[in-house]
Amino acid sequence: MEYKYKLAKLQYDKEKIEELIAQQSSRVGQVFPKKMEEVFWQKNLERSRKHIEKNLWSGVLVYFLFILVMIPTDYWIIDKNFFKQDFIQCVLGLTNGAFTLMLIYFAASLPKLKPYFVFTASAIFFWAIVSMSWLTLTIQTEDLKHQALVIICIIDILGFMLIGLKPFHMLTVSMLASFSAIVLLVFTVDMNPLLLGRVLLGGCFLGFVISHMGSARERMIYLYTSRAKISEQIHRIHNSELLHLSQHDALTNISNRRTFDETLTDYFNISKREESPLAVLFIDVDHFKNFNDFYGHQKGDDVISSIAESIKNAIRHMDFVARYGGEEFVVLLPETNAHGAYAVASNIYKAIDRLGIPHEKSLVSNHITISLGITVYRGEEMTQDELLCIADQALYRAKQLGRNQIYYQSIRSEAASL
Repeated sequence: MEYKYKLAKLQYDKEKIEELIAQQSSRVGQVFPKKMEEVFWQKNLERSRKHIEKNLWSGVLVYFLFILVMIPTDYWIIDKNFFKQDFIQCVLGLTNGAFTLMLIYFAASLPKLKPYFVFTASAIFFWAIVSMSWLTLTIQTEDLKHQALVIICIIDILGFMLIGLKPFHMLTVSMLASFSAIVLLVFTVDMNPLLLGRVLLGGCFLGFVISHMGSARERMIYLYTSRAKISEQIHRIHNSELLHLSQHDALTNISNRRTFDETLTDYFNISKREESPLAVLFIDVDHFKNFNDFYGHQKGDDVISSIAESIKNAIRHMDFVARYGGEEFVVLLPETNAHGAYAVASNIYKAIDRLGIPHEKSLVSNHITISLGITVYRGEEMTQDELLCIADQALYRAKQLGRNQIYYQSIRSEAASL
């Protein structure tokens, strides 16, 4: 019944996920329970960190192309009266941008810094806004100042998209960095403070909105992925249960006739190839028809189940038991000679006897008993069917001698009699 419990739990989890999908589809924002929210952001942060670590050389190439475009164009835009100072600051700004990107990469990839990625990434983002604002907006050339405002907005937005922190976390860091930059620049730059504030704070809110919308999309992807994983688990449980049902007897939960035939083929071939003994035990419940007629089929099913469980507990871990049909069972004992097979058969016989199940209509005892037939294969020239026939004859002989006993039939003696 364990699989049914797992299946019910997975079905419940899937329904909860589907409820969250419906809620997320109708609104933008947090709809996750607290624990799921923490897991989501942890996974989101880890994914962002791995993207940064993985895409280093792509980022280097893109930034190199950016530099190739920026330096020549800055050269032609810079006012000749401030050429040396402004050109140096442009180069410093580009160098600082490369330095900042490398810091982000090291924060994402170095083992010692990975656990502190949230704090180091926040500090680097703060530094990027403040330092790039000062380096680019203290330039004297007016056209470059306007360009710098656009670049700072882009840095703000990229920070929200690249680092993968929670939008409100990033908004807090971005606001602090923007206010710090405004305070720093208002005394050093001949620029309208209102314009400066609109650009810096506008970049914060634009980045926040884009990040917020992006996280909503990531939430939907996370929910769809979680639902797909649960569906796959449910599918696997169903397939596993179908496989189990195809290989096991429904009443006793031990192997069925089909699985026995497949297992016997494997054991038989190994025994023949390696010339190792393979014992076969046939077991039959004595006067079981009388039991069913007197006690009813439901009681009969209970007896079959109890006997199957007792046989399974009485054999070794290397042995194999199956329900052969009706009240008959068969046990395969690999690498077991006649003496060992008789010992296992005795264990089974005693285990059934200990059950003490009343059987008023038995002709041999006042409780349930069994008859056992044994034979041992040692690589003789014969087929599997012939081996089973000899084991069945041994069981038949045990019944002829009065039931409630164990009978061993040698293959050699049977072959000699033939």
